Amino acid sequence: MKSEMKREFEMNLTRLSEEDSALVKKARDFAQAQVAPCIEQWESEKAVPVDLLREGIDMFGGLLVPRSLGGQEANVRMTAAVLAELARADLAFAFSLVVHLNLTGAIARIGSEGHKEKYLNKMMRGDLVGSFCLTEPEAGTDAASLHTRARKQPNGGWDLNGAKAWTTNAVVADLFCVYAQVGEATGSRAIGSFLVERGDAGLEVEPAYQLMGGHVMGTSGLRLNGCSLPADRAFAPAGEGFAAAMQGIDLARVVLSGMCCAILEESLTAAIQYAANRQAFSKSTLDFQGVQFPLADVQTSLRASQSLTDQAINLLDQGNDARVEAAHAKKMSTRSAFNGIAAAMQAMGARGFRRDCALPRHLACAKMAEYLDGTTEVQNIVIGRSLSKRS
Repeated sequence: MKSEMKREFEMNLTRLSEEDSALVKKARDFAQAQVAPCIEQWESEKAVPVDLLREGIDMFGGLLVPRSLGGQEANVRMTAAVLAELARADLAFAFSLVVHLNLTGAIARIGSEGHKEKYLNKMMRGDLVGSFCLTEPEAGTDAASLHTRARKQPNGGWDLNGAKAWTTNAVVADLFCVYAQVGEATGSRAIGSFLVERGDAGLEVEPAYQLMGGHVMGTSGLRLNGCSLPADRAFAPAGEGFAAAMQGIDLARVVLSGMCCAILEESLTAAIQYAANRQAFSKSTLDFQGVQFPLADVQTSLRASQSLTDQAINLLDQGNDARVEAAHAKKMSTRSAFNGIAAAMQAMGARGFRRDCALPRHLACAKMAEYLDGTTEVQNIVIGRSLSKRS
């Protein structure tokens, strides 16, 4: 049953070349051999496995970087396939890599020659871990109303003041891409971004958040108190920062959708196998409609999520705007993952509630995924605006 379902997922999501399939297998082997055996211990200890994250970056850190710059130049389908395999072991670990890949790809895409020379190879090797800093304590959903401000200094440098919240990788990151209002203007057209290094004066990384799950992402807040940067740390100029952020977020939403499909599929498979082998009243519990029908609903939700994710991947790989399709995919896949994993746990009875079963951890990650890169309500805003354009 497991192999059959897995082939179905890969056929729907990947359709990869032989070379690409080998890289996906490499991700699967890495996840099964090095992430899966340790993840429960890391989670219980609230540890951030930075050494293993750097090892994963060294293998996959060039996915979004062109070959001409030393990267692997993967398309979105390939990137989603690799990260889905990592998510099968742990979605939180995989999302740490998503955040790093997004910043690495942005440096390759819009960074200056100086940025590329200074950071790119180190980012691809895992010598530097990257972090994306957009959300703020008072500006989450409304990302255009940032309070962090960057002011130009007489020497041409920049002075940053403000705070960031829910920053993935913050606890271990070496390079932070910080979004701020530039000068005295406000709104999305005034937003630019800056590259802040961990040792910069005025940067304070707060202690890691205590969460329901996903501690391996090292999520915390930042404070920028007169953080002084040289002129060459300006990344996306004012007026282009917000668009650059949204481009990265659309990609992250699609990839995250594929990751949610992966953890839902893993959970469904575990529930089916358990119920098939569990006996009650002289027959397999999978033969009871009370177990069978909820799992059938999960399978339907999984297929719908896979289909929406596939559509969004196709659009991005064709160079088209996929904002609405990404919103549909993320909304459906995160909701399906949370509800479906809960149903899979129920089908396993109390066994599904034990910490030595992966499903509780997957459930926590599915709930977390509903917040990452825009809540379900934000996806509804994106979708709702698209409806008004049709009227």
